[in-house]
Amino acid sequence: MGSELHPRPCTHHADLLRKVAGLCNNANQLAHRANSTGVAGQESVDRMTALAAEVYRVVKETW
Repeated sequence: MGSELHPRPCTHHADLLRKVAGLCNNANQLAHRANSTGVAGQESVDRMTALAAEVYRVVKETW
C-alpha cells in the first residue's frame, strides 16, 4: 500500500526517554533560576548531576 512499517520501540526506550526528559527539565529549571537570580542552588545542581549519571549508567548498560 506504499507505507513503511516500523517496529515498536523497546520498552526500555520509554524509560530512557523519561530520564532524559527529566534531565532536560532539571537543566532548564536550573538555567532559568540562574538567569533570573544570578545563582543556582547546590541542591538543584546535585540533583541534575545525579540524574545525568543515572541516564549515563542506563545507556551504558543497555547499549
